[in-house]
Amino acid sequence: MELSAATLISLSLISLPILVTLLSRKSIPSSKKRRPPGPWNLPLVGSLLHFFKSHPQVALRDLANKYGPVMFLRMGQIDTVVISSPAAAQEVLQEKDIIFASRPSLLSSEIFCYGNLDVGFAPYGAYWRTLRKLCTVELLSAKMVRQLAPVRDNETLSLVRKIQAAGQGGEPVNIARLLMSCSNAITAKAAFGQVCSGELQEQFLSAIDVGLKISGGFSFGDLFPSLRFIDVVTGVRRRLWRARWQLDAVFDQIIAQCEAQRGDDLVSVLLRIRDEGELEFPIGTTNIKAIILDMFTGGTETTSSAAEWVMSELMRNPEVMAKAQAEVRRVFDNKSPQDHEGQMDELCYIRMVIKESMRLNPVVPLLVPHLCRETCDVGGFEVTEGTRVMVNAWAMARSPEYWHDAEKFRPERFEDGTIDYKGSRFEYLPFGTGRRRCPGDTFGLAVLELIVARLLYYFDWSLPGGMRPDEINMDMFIGATTRRKNQLHLVASPYKEVRMQS
Repeated sequence: MELSAATLISLSLISLPILVTLLSRKSIPSSKKRRPPGPWNLPLVGSLLHFFKSHPQVALRDLANKYGPVMFLRMGQIDTVVISSPAAAQEVLQEKDIIFASRPSLLSSEIFCYGNLDVGFAPYGAYWRTLRKLCTVELLSAKMVRQLAPVRDNETLSLVRKIQAAGQGGEPVNIARLLMSCSNAITAKAAFGQVCSGELQEQFLSAIDVGLKISGGFSFGDLFPSLRFIDVVTGVRRRLWRARWQLDAVFDQIIAQCEAQRGDDLVSVLLRIRDEGELEFPIGTTNIKAIILDMFTGGTETTSSAAEWVMSELMRNPEVMAKAQAEVRRVFDNKSPQDHEGQMDELCYIRMVIKESMRLNPVVPLLVPHLCRETCDVGGFEVTEGTRVMVNAWAMARSPEYWHDAEKFRPERFEDGTIDYKGSRFEYLPFGTGRRRCPGDTFGLAVLELIVARLLYYFDWSLPGGMRPDEINMDMFIGATTRRKNQLHLVASPYKEVRMQS
């Protein structure tokens, strides 16, 4: 008789306590140094039960308040250390960052990211250093970001026109959906130029979306390495491979077209570098796919989610909205839309608004996990080789120990300019810091700032159905990024002194 998938899972789960007990016997530390303190761990699931009632970053903040800023948990079979103070974060991300410069290998990154050939999850070594140099010098340099200004200009103006069309007659506009469409279009044009448009672009974005949704879900193998077979039984592995094959088919078409008509897009730059063969670690077509995939996974949902959080905070704080709109209209009035990007440096208050929103609502609240490459001390405790290390950037950014009125939206706290995005202050790490800091921050911020500036310039905004600012639901959904649980809908009224331009 053939067993169903549900029966197989049930039998597997029954055997788990025995298996985990056997496995845990060989994990008893032999060192006399003290392991970081932490909550109780059950034989089967470790510390996982602590996360049932709240979001991971919230649960970890609450546990750290009890056990300290360097805290040990066993996540299933995975030894994990959570960092929750600027001093400990500095030790991990700056003073000993080479020890923590690698990444754990996850099921989604192994399959969907081409065997960890991407920038985000490549293990530390010669290959990753080649990718990092490629990103900072060629793909995401300040020069390339400036060169892509026409793409940002065209697509953000297209966003304005779509909002105007959708909001005719005072109908609420789904801001979240339009922001995602805009950030996808900007990244696609930057990566592929004009070769990826129409149906081909839709196929590519559909494949990316499917892969991200599956990747953001739960994988047994990531927490129980000895039980990876369950991911086969539940179909998670099969769905990831199907998304990968779908993505590959579209990638092959796009790269073939870029081969035929080289331009200034990022794929063409990578193809030129591949052909020149002068890198320390040569790259091929598969590497190019992994690198471009990183741009989409790291530069589309993060940007659109950040913009949606900014608009949410502004709607909850009408006095801040009024001040930000007054600034952008003073700077942009009587100027051509093509001049807007060149005037972004004058929008000091809007940049403070964005910083404050990213403090309260970081889209990657626990950063990307690090992997300890050799046993060392952090905060006076021993962290053993192979331990996963998470930095709770969300908790530090909301801690009253480091921020006055920590839960209040107050952009003026950034007025003195001493806190930047580059990790100069470890209580504020929206892009991380150290060797594995996000390499696409300059590109992402250029997109985010122009989107926010144009939303505030071209429209007056109000809440639908007579809703009050304090009634806006700020619940979050944790997936590939942290975004609003309920998509933001607003009423957009064209700014009466502005003539919409194409």
